[in-house]
Amino acid sequence: MSVVYFIVILIGIITVHEFGHFIFARIFGVDVLEFAIGFGPKLYERRGKKTSFRINVVPVGGYVKLAGEDPTEEQKEGIVGLYSKPAWQRLLIFFAGPLFSVLAGYMLFVIIVAFWGVPSVSIALVEKNSPAFEAGLQADDVILSINGRHVYDTYTVSQIIRQGKPLRILISRNGKRLTIAATPRLFNGNHFLVLRDVSGDVGEKILSISGKPLESAVLNSLLNQYVSVEFESNTLRGVLKQYQYDQPRYALGFYFATVSNVFRKDIGPFLKGDRLISIEGVQIQSNVDLSRIYQLISAGDGGVYIEASGDQVTWAHSGFPQEIVVEIERGNERFSMVVQSTLVRQVLESAGVFETKAANIKFNNVVEMVYVAFDRCNNLLVMMYRSLLGIFKSSEQGGVVGPLGLVGLVGEAAQVGLEQVLTLVAFITMSIGLFNLLPLPALDGGRIVFSLLEIVLRKRIDPKVEGLIHLIGFIVLMIFMIFVTFSDVGRLIAK
Repeated sequence: MSVVYFIVILIGIITVHEFGHFIFARIFGVDVLEFAIGFGPKLYERRGKKTSFRINVVPVGGYVKLAGEDPTEEQKEGIVGLYSKPAWQRLLIFFAGPLFSVLAGYMLFVIIVAFWGVPSVSIALVEKNSPAFEAGLQADDVILSINGRHVYDTYTVSQIIRQGKPLRILISRNGKRLTIAATPRLFNGNHFLVLRDVSGDVGEKILSISGKPLESAVLNSLLNQYVSVEFESNTLRGVLKQYQYDQPRYALGFYFATVSNVFRKDIGPFLKGDRLISIEGVQIQSNVDLSRIYQLISAGDGGVYIEASGDQVTWAHSGFPQEIVVEIERGNERFSMVVQSTLVRQVLESAGVFETKAANIKFNNVVEMVYVAFDRCNNLLVMMYRSLLGIFKSSEQGGVVGPLGLVGLVGEAAQVGLEQVLTLVAFITMSIGLFNLLPLPALDGGRIVFSLLEIVLRKRIDPKVEGLIHLIGFIVLMIFMIFVTFSDVGRLIAK
């Protein structure tokens, strides 16, 4: 079903984009020869006066074929071609596709906010002796704005905090709004280690790893090797199976809340509404605890999971055996059951299993609702723009997702619910609009650049030169899409 959902969504998104080109072409009197959904041989066709409306065999995407779209094409008698129009009109025709894509995202977000509100940014856990703890932030606080700026996602909050500047945070706590002042502090880098087949105990301060300094490059080079973790008073030995490192950063010292410990649907022996109390004695109250449970399952019997801030161990626990004791609260009853650790791991890897931690924020005032929807879109556009720049600067690794990757994302969103699906659709259509505005040959942005040059220079670029540049751009774009598709296949195989 994920493939079917993806095809329907993609057809809708591309149709809206091409409809923008179609409408503006007709406004300026340019003949539209074809408006097609899909590619390849036709399945269905209906002819208008000058436009053929088609549904083609390959239901992925679509296109609008404008008369004279090829700048080297000869103009036929009785047909009004694209390049017979002034440069400023052609610019608006090229710009209309991305514009409609972005506007579709804004319209979808108005619908989403009207029906479901906006996601709340909630706090799951506050670290002791941190700036957040000292300022008075607490678990379950909902962050509404920072320094007067509305926030709707953890990415935006993180980016603001990492600037290291003093903050005035508007929060909601038990239905009341409070303003809290806090200043981020530069935190040490965090190390996350999973070791198996261990001997010895975990200490409080890590001195070295197999006699080498505690550095990310060192630990990455020791993956899947037998290592010794030297503490002040003892040594822990084992096979280093997993390692992750978070760079030093300005932070307040709290974890974001994503999901709760309450099941939102039946899965395995767990029923909708069940509250997960503990696993093997490890108490579960937030997504932070669920994340640690996952790592303890990965460590396995005889293994250990360690979290360290700099060289100081902040949290550690021995790995779980194959059969684990799970404590559940069902209604007014508490009981324990023994299940396979692989089952719990499968549950944790499944999308939409647990209820969200905090409810969406809804608005009764229509003006405020529309303002918030537009403001959220504005924030997303800025984030997308920075991500695109990051890709071209090679600072965003693995951030590009192709068709196969989108199939997976659509499938995961469908499991969560309609709100998530519409949010993903809005994100995709806005991304397509923004991507097409890039000043690259073969894209709408590249054609806009040629129109601007003609307006500024008051002279049309040689059609053969322009056509050749767009052809080369199209070939490069196809190679890029093939590369992204192979990357998607690699990710699927890795899973």
